[in-house]
Amino acid sequence: MKKLAYALLLLPAMSMSQAWAEDRPVQVEEKTVLNYSTGGYATVEIQKPVAHVFKSLTNVNIWPDINKGVTLRIQPENVKVQQGIKFKETIASPIPGIKNWTNEWHVLEYIPNKKFVIAGWETYAQVPIHSKISYEFAEKSQNTTEFKRTIEVTLDKKFIEGASKQEVEALYRFVGSQWEMAQHLKNYIETH
Repeated sequence: MKKLAYALLLLPAMSMSQAWAEDRPVQVEEKTVLNYSTGGYATVEIQKPVAHVFKSLTNVNIWPDINKGVTLRIQPENVKVQQGIKFKETIASPIPGIKNWTNEWHVLEYIPNKKFVIAGWETYAQVPIHSKISYEFAEKSQNTTEFKRTIEVTLDKKFIEGASKQEVEALYRFVGSQWEMAQHLKNYIETH
């Protein structure tokens, strides 16, 4: 009788744990909500068709040629961009006291001739900060593209208080360089 009572008491617990084991997901992917608290953007007109501009920018293998003095290297070599892939960009430091760094970019959106979005953790600072760069393309005329480059970052008090003066300056320089970076693309495309 004691064994039967004990078995009846354990039965719900056993069935619950068994149900839990059967119901639990095989792979849990952690979703973090990021607070993109600040950013910058620039818009330029490029005298080439939108398909040409989009194809050139999304060929990340030529970024070292487009972004002379900024992008040092792309890895892996010969990466083919599509939504969901990751690639690494080694970036030249614009600020004395900060070493060159490598970001791993994740392609969030890839809509041909319309939009290209990458995001990743900036690795130059001792306090992590996430950035997202959106590239938008609009046809103004058959041979003119309106190109918009937008950066958003998760700047917060923790970063300002924990990062070095040079790291904060590097972030401000990066956020503020959108027009300069858009001009790099414009100059490259209009001369090649």
